[in-house]
Amino acid sequence: MAPFRQAATRERILSRAGALFARQGLDGLGIRQLAREAKVNIAAVNYHFGSKQALFREVCLLHLRAINAERVALLDALEARRGRVAAAEILAAHLGPVVRFARGGDPANLLFMRLVMAQIARRDPALQAALAAEGKPVLDRVLGLLARALPRASTADLRLGLAQIIGSTTHLLMNEELERAARAARPLSAEALLGRLVAHGVAGLRALRA
Repeated sequence: MAPFRQAATRERILSRAGALFARQGLDGLGIRQLAREAKVNIAAVNYHFGSKQALFREVCLLHLRAINAERVALLDALEARRGRVAAAEILAAHLGPVVRFARGGDPANLLFMRLVMAQIARRDPALQAALAAEGKPVLDRVLGLLARALPRASTADLRLGLAQIIGSTTHLLMNEELERAARAARPLSAEALLGRLVAHGVAGLRALRA
């Protein structure tokens, strides 16, 4: 098979797999159905990915890379500015892309995020390692900017504080009951929800300087 056709087949499998995983879950989606939906043969799925778990990791990384590309663009803009950058702007650059992914676009995105969190909770070490390695460069940049914005906070405290902010953001996005409480009976846009998350996150980081 020519390299171009191989790449096209691989991309077609990836493009169909995300929505199918989101709707049916990792256990519910069979390779035969995936191959049929992607209009490829089963051998092509095995050739390009080796296993359903490996394919799922690649779909996760595909989404994370898109989220991180937006984060990098926002961080680049902050670093290019003269003067001090506020902690709120840094958190918005890091949290905004994932909030918009989960709440501002395709409804399947949120279902997919919930599936990813479920797999992480099941202690999938290969998935955890792949996502951590992909996310580390961006996370390090965010921590570096926060250290400049909040010079009195230690690196260890900032790392712990950021982990708590990311954890609470993920938990809120995954939990419909919590989100309904946060909306206070009023629909919140992705940007309005982001504003609340950033405000609470900044308050927690400022407390580190006390």
